[in-house]
Amino acid sequence: MFVDLNQKEVSGWFDIKGGGRVHLRLRTEEDEREIRAACVTTAVEYPLLDGKYQRFETEKTDMERFVTMSWERNIKGWEGICDRKTKKAIPVTDENKVRLMKLVPSFREAYEEGLKALKKNEAAQAEELEKN
Repeated sequence: MFVDLNQKEVSGWFDIKGGGRVHLRLRTEEDEREIRAACVTTAVEYPLLDGKYQRFETEKTDMERFVTMSWERNIKGWEGICDRKTKKAIPVTDENKVRLMKLVPSFREAYEEGLKALKKNEAAQAEELEKN
């Protein structure tokens, strides 16, 4: 079996209904570790059960932060997206990534469909490598 242990970025451009396109990438394991470190906290409790103190750990995830950090990592950029009032291109910033995902359904749809396509393509490539 031949394997490639180098982590490659999986990315691509996807059209947005109504015009423009978005550049997406799949998150890496490093991205996942960083997001988890920023969003998940562990709480330790020692309740008294049957006359003994028992240690319990629970994890709490800040889901809003998790989602926004995921969007920030998945979206690399875009083209052809302009502000209606000023007619100027909307700059690619983390804040604008979140705003577009929350406010523009066609952008969100392109994001979701694009990630599905990237994951499907990655799985197909992995399957092809296994055959060889």
